[in-house]
Amino acid sequence: MDEEALRERICAAVDAAAEELVGLARFIHANPEVAMEEHKASARCVEVLEKHGFQVERGVAGLLTAFLGKRGQGHPRIGILVEYDALPGVGHGCGHNLLAGATIGAGLGAGAVLDEVPGSVWVFGTPGEEGAGGKVYMVRAGLFEDVDIVLGTHPHPVWASVPTVPGSGKALACQQVEIEFFGQAAHAARDPFNGINALNAVIETFNGINALRQHIKPTARIHGVIRHGGDAVNVVPAYAKAEFLVRAETRGERDELVEKVRRIAEGAALITGARLKFTPSDTPYDEFIPNYTIARQLKAHFDALGLRTMPAKPGPGLASSDIGNVSYVVPTGEGSFPITEEDIPWHSPTSAAAANTEAAYQAMLKAAKGLALTALDFLTDPGLVRAAREEYEAALAEHESGSRPILE
Repeated sequence: MDEEALRERICAAVDAAAEELVGLARFIHANPEVAMEEHKASARCVEVLEKHGFQVERGVAGLLTAFLGKRGQGHPRIGILVEYDALPGVGHGCGHNLLAGATIGAGLGAGAVLDEVPGSVWVFGTPGEEGAGGKVYMVRAGLFEDVDIVLGTHPHPVWASVPTVPGSGKALACQQVEIEFFGQAAHAARDPFNGINALNAVIETFNGINALRQHIKPTARIHGVIRHGGDAVNVVPAYAKAEFLVRAETRGERDELVEKVRRIAEGAALITGARLKFTPSDTPYDEFIPNYTIARQLKAHFDALGLRTMPAKPGPGLASSDIGNVSYVVPTGEGSFPITEEDIPWHSPTSAAAANTEAAYQAMLKAAKGLALTALDFLTDPGLVRAAREEYEAALAEHESGSRPILE
C-alpha cells in the first residue's frame, strides 16, 4: 500500500469530479432552500453520491431532507458532514453551497481508495444548520455512535482557520427561545384602560434583557427580533411575539441564561397583565469540542494545497453550530477555507455573491482534497484514531464536569 499513490489517487478523483462538484454547488446556490426545506439540494447531493458508488439512505432520523451515504466496510469509519441550507431572505450568505461541494467532494475522494485501504466513509447530509438543528436530531437517533472520526469544513472570507492549539476553535452553546404574550384588544384612544398591551410586554422583555447584559459574561450573547407587534396603531395589541438566541460558552451556562430570560419575561407579564407563553426550541446547540489531533492533520493538508491558513490562537467562541452536538459524541475536527481576498460581512448579500465565484469554487475543491486526505490519514493509521479518541475522552470529561445535560 503506497500512501503517496493513494494521496495522488484521492486528488485525481476530486479533479475528475471537479466539474460535477462545481455544478452541484452552483445548483444549490441558484436554488436556495431554508432549513428543513432543502429538497432540491438534498436530492442533488444524493444523486452525486449514488453515481459514485455510495449506498444512500434518505430521510434518516425522521428528517425528510437528511441522508446517510455509505461506502466501504468496517472500521476505521470516517464521517463527513454535509450542509446545504440557506438563510431566509439572504440565500447562501453562509456559503453552504460551497460547504456541500467540498464535503461531497471529500466523500468521493476518500471513497476512491476504499478498495485498497480498510474501513469505510459515511457521508451525513445534515439539514437545517441555520437554527433548526438537523444534527441534533441525528445525534439523538444514534447515527454517530459507530463512527470513529467526523470531519467538517466551512467557507470563510480571507483566511482559512484550522484550530490546532488548545483554546482555539471554540463555538458557543446556543438556545433559540420564542416568547409570546397574550393581552386584550381595545380602542387605543377611546378606552385603552380596557386593554392589555402585549407589545408592551415584549418591550419590557427587551428592556430587562438589556439590563441583564451588564451582568453576564463577555462571551455570552442574547439577541432577538420582534416577529409580531400588533395589527393597527389605534388598537391595543392583543398579541405580540419575539424570538431570541441565547448563547454562552457551555451548555450549562446556556441553560442558566435561558432561565434568567424566562424570569425576565415572567416579570414583563406581571408588569403588563399579559399572559406569557415561553417556548425554548427542542434542538439546543452545544458548544463545539475541537479535536486538535484531527485539526493538525487537516491543517497540514490545507497548507500543502495552498489554502491560506491563519495561525491558530486561543479565544472565545463567536458563533454557534449544531456540529457542537456531534462533537459531544464522537471526535470531531473542522476547519474553514477562504473564498475571498478581502474581509466581507458574513450572512449578507455580499457573502452570498462571494459564494458564487470562480475563486470560491477553486477553494472549495482544494478543501475537498484536504478533507479527503485527512480521512486517508485516519483510515491508514490506527494510532491517529486512538490519539483522537483519547483527546476526545479527556476533553469530554472536562466539559461534562461543568455542564448540565442537554435539554430534552
